Amino acid sequence: MPHVFLPVLAFAAAWGVLVLTPGTETALIIRLSISVGRTTAIGAVLGIAAGLTLWGIGTAVGLSALIAASHTLYLVLEWACAGYLLSLAFRLLVNVLRSTPETETDSENKAPKAFWSGFRRGMFTTILNPLVGVFDLTAFPQFIPADVNAVTYALLLTVVQAVLTLTWYFTLAFTALFFSRFLTNPFVIRVLDGLTALVFIIFAVRLVISG
Repeated sequence: MPHVFLPVLAFAAAWGVLVLTPGTETALIIRLSISVGRTTAIGAVLGIAAGLTLWGIGTAVGLSALIAASHTLYLVLEWACAGYLLSLAFRLLVNVLRSTPETETDSENKAPKAFWSGFRRGMFTTILNPLVGVFDLTAFPQFIPADVNAVTYALLLTVVQAVLTLTWYFTLAFTALFFSRFLTNPFVIRVLDGLTALVFIIFAVRLVISG
């Protein structure tokens, strides 16, 4: 049995390094935690995990392989993700240029509305990123033992991805929420929105160039 579980631990270590690497999801969680509130940030964390889970399931059943093999499908998904990130960046930059930046707050919305707003942003940021699917497609076979059911084991690796992702982003979100009480003045909100928009633009350009 050790030969079955050791690859899981190795995969967890590899994914742990990647999930700790700052990216669009990190920028999104920090921005929502500081500028919006707990309910929306929690929704975004769960949305990111949902997006990863869908990619993992897609890899297990062969969907990721289909996307990776089809240049057209990959480009469509790639441009959709870049367009989505740029739309988020545009909204943030408009807010930066306002004389008084507008802020969303959980208290201004009913909790379900705030939660689903964050969930959609987190899920679309992840699920529209074809690089996540390519990572799963490339990494999963390296950690799946030869004498196990490949689909079942791939789903197990997907669970590992989701658990580690939830653990890290919840930690990040609640850390940012703790400091948000000191970072709520308009200047800080404007700077945070500008930096987040820059991150989204950089990743959108990198995504297109990588194609």
